[in-house]
Amino acid sequence: MSTKEYFAKTSQSARAKFLAACRELRLRPTEFRMPGGLKASEPLAVDCLRLGSPSASQLLLICGGDRRIDALCCAAIETGWLKEFGKANLPADTAILLLHHGAAPQIGGEVPGAGGPAPQWEDDILAKVEERYAEYARQHNIDSAGAPLAGSTEGDVPGYPTRVLDMLAHSVAPAEPDKVVFLEIRVGTGPWGEAELTPRHPPNSNGARRLRKWFSLPEPSEDGLQGDGELDSLGAGLRRRFPRADITAATASFGTYSMTSVLETLAARPEGRARPETGAMVYPENPEWRDAVWRSAIVIIQRALTGMRAD
Repeated sequence: MSTKEYFAKTSQSARAKFLAACRELRLRPTEFRMPGGLKASEPLAVDCLRLGSPSASQLLLICGGDRRIDALCCAAIETGWLKEFGKANLPADTAILLLHHGAAPQIGGEVPGAGGPAPQWEDDILAKVEERYAEYARQHNIDSAGAPLAGSTEGDVPGYPTRVLDMLAHSVAPAEPDKVVFLEIRVGTGPWGEAELTPRHPPNSNGARRLRKWFSLPEPSEDGLQGDGELDSLGAGLRRRFPRADITAATASFGTYSMTSVLETLAARPEGRARPETGAMVYPENPEWRDAVWRSAIVIIQRALTGMRAD
């Protein structure tokens, strides 16, 4: 399977690829359904797969953000990891948790262009592309990095009831782990194919300093000292369920935005159509983009594993 084949267009196809990779390794993820919890008739919330020792005290947990495109990108990375590194031996005290999901059901939107109204792009897009993409981000309730705007950090996460989160947290770590690294995969509007690593901690906290060390991130500017609001998502909901663990949390946002992607989208629009379909700009099918995402993801995961063991 080549890198581009790790990626899927739909949640159903993404899950089929993920489960096929599990079967090749003779592994079976645990299903969590909602709201009943385990009934086969209830909608699936999350597939949870653990790699490594059941008693490991250090955990690297990988999951997607709360949008469909985040979940699709995360699923591709998880499938690729199983295909290429699933047989690798982990240290006895380290485990990797892969949370496969199709995005929070109540808020995980389809890729724009695949359903619902298209954003209002005008014919002068090339002249004002920066301004119009910013407007698109505002209309779709995402910030300048492409991540959903922060919500409440109390109570249920939208789409994931308390009972599901409690059961999932217990499955992830029946005993309180010493260290947990949360890596949340998202798709953003940053430079095409590049990964932006954002700590989910106050800038002067131990978690933020740890991530700056692991990933050689710049020191925060004076303007950034107020910190970044926590995204209310599956990962955030689980983090709150490990109050005594040493938590390190970050978002890896893979950029999709470039002038090349704009030109390709315009060139692909049907003849006579004033506005392009924007799905390819939000979740590119370009094999070079997918290869860049996968290669960046490998580096991020390996650095997280190395950093976790070193500290």
